Amino acid sequence: MPKKRDVPEECRWAVELFSGEKAERAVELCLRGYSLRKLALLTPMELADLLGYDDVADAEKAARRVREAAGLVSRPLTLAELKKTGGGRVLKTGVEEFDGKTPWGGVKFGLIYGFVGEYGTGKSLFAKQISAAALAAGLKTAYFDTEGVFAIEDASFDRMLKRFNAPEDAYSRMYLYKPKDSFELIEQLRELPEDIDVIVVDSLVAPFRAEYRGRQMLAPRQQAMLYALNILQRYCHLGKLAVVTDQVVDVPAMFNVKRPAGGNVLLHTVHALFMLERPNKAKLEGRMWPLDVPGMSPDVEIRYEIRDDGLY
Repeated sequence: MPKKRDVPEECRWAVELFSGEKAERAVELCLRGYSLRKLALLTPMELADLLGYDDVADAEKAARRVREAAGLVSRPLTLAELKKTGGGRVLKTGVEEFDGKTPWGGVKFGLIYGFVGEYGTGKSLFAKQISAAALAAGLKTAYFDTEGVFAIEDASFDRMLKRFNAPEDAYSRMYLYKPKDSFELIEQLRELPEDIDVIVVDSLVAPFRAEYRGRQMLAPRQQAMLYALNILQRYCHLGKLAVVTDQVVDVPAMFNVKRPAGGNVLLHTVHALFMLERPNKAKLEGRMWPLDVPGMSPDVEIRYEIRDDGLY
């Protein structure tokens, strides 16, 4: 077991909460970027895997100790208490109708937002735009590019930063991940630094859809994607903002009906889900509406225009 005096101060909690081999592994995790608060977000099964517990009951006891030490033990709040805390942080997106018509006047921290649409509707552009707005506000952003379309030589992101008057250090606060597959995406999500404020996954469904082929693999695919979304939900418990984009699938019907490719997992896990569409492909104009957004009627329509520095 490592001696407390030999452990960096920021990792002392590891030898206070664990002993023997578990303490050594906890110190290693801390040095890899797992703060006490981040470790407290792990499930007992994840703790068992990382710290080497053979008995799930022991892992559950360890999870309880960690959460108590981190001050992340959940307790119910009265509505009066919630009102005193206010609505939480909100980031303006720069799309006038979106910021004006959504319940929170922008995108609210502590929630997962989903934007669904065909190619060319501007969903990836909107995800980048939210990242640029966050960087302009002095925040740190992690951007997961699962489709390999985020290119540094593409000047559109530069124009977005300029549009939001981002400071010169904006690029140093933007972390770009390019996971090769769904396994790497999940591992990278789990290893995110705690000080990241905004997490963008563009597109969430792409790697799962490519790897889990055939109807017989639908259930494993949805389970793996649910796990990725569950990780994002846990970051939201720390007050982070998460944004995911999704592709669409055609549903055989009398009329042309499109649904999120992520299926029910996306519909039941994302807190605020929007569909994007370009009715006329010859015009750089689109509309979005809430598929499932608390406090918004499904018939609310948000119009936007696509320009070279984002959506308006």
